[in-house]
Amino acid sequence: MKKLKLNKKLLKRKRTDEVMHGTPLHYNAAVAAKYKKALDKHIEAMSKEVKREFKKLFETKHAKDFFDTADASIASQARMLLNALNKKFTQLFLDLSVNLAETMVSGVDNVSKNTLKKSLTTMTGIGINTAIQGKELSNVIKASLTANVDLIRSIPTHYFTQITGEVMRSVTSGQGLYDLLPAIERYKGVTKRRAKTIAYDQTRKAYNSINKARMQKVGINKFMWHHSHAGLHPRKLHERMDGNIYSFDNLPIIDERTGERGIPGQAVNCKCFMSPVLEFDND
Repeated sequence: MKKLKLNKKLLKRKRTDEVMHGTPLHYNAAVAAKYKKALDKHIEAMSKEVKREFKKLFETKHAKDFFDTADASIASQARMLLNALNKKFTQLFLDLSVNLAETMVSGVDNVSKNTLKKSLTTMTGIGINTAIQGKELSNVIKASLTANVDLIRSIPTHYFTQITGEVMRSVTSGQGLYDLLPAIERYKGVTKRRAKTIAYDQTRKAYNSINKARMQKVGINKFMWHHSHAGLHPRKLHERMDGNIYSFDNLPIIDERTGERGIPGQAVNCKCFMSPVLEFDND
């Protein structure tokens, strides 16, 4: 493994300094926004088709007669329509998942190369090659791809689980479209908010994990934790960690309830970030 080698001039210049800091590593929100926009496009199409197909079903003469006669066949038709739509969009998101995940991870990887190189150059005065690959980085990229593919594929599953209940309630209550159309709009919003969480949370996770692998590859084994001071309900633990220096060999606890250890951005919706650190001892 190729480690960072500090030249004698650098060591002499920094001999009296105990710690050297790189600039903070902020993730690129544009990558997350692009990811979210792609997910929103397909969620919008899914919701639009569900609304259109159920309007067609419930506005037929047979359906209108059902709400007067309680003919059980309309419930069967509604369930068959749900199954068909669920199958169609499950396959659509399945087909999209790999490309969307690869686009996000590739974007994050490129941002990492550039931002980390600038940070390390600021810290050491040396131009360090951050484009180098390694087993750890490859594993991080593969894990990020797998996690995002699974999350993208879960979007229609969550959506149709919620919509199915609303459709059947609209049938059994006899309300038809009166209750169903607002429910479809409501769950479109719920699904888009979940997609936003996936896009931004996974982008931050991938970025910080890739930076960690790259930093370790070039011999940087410590980092400073920076709290984002963003969000309405910041984690008190993460606020207390702000400015502390940690080692990748002994990661800090990031969740007091579970004892989970990790890096900034690892916890769900964590917006914290890090900067590379070199510490010198007396020798």
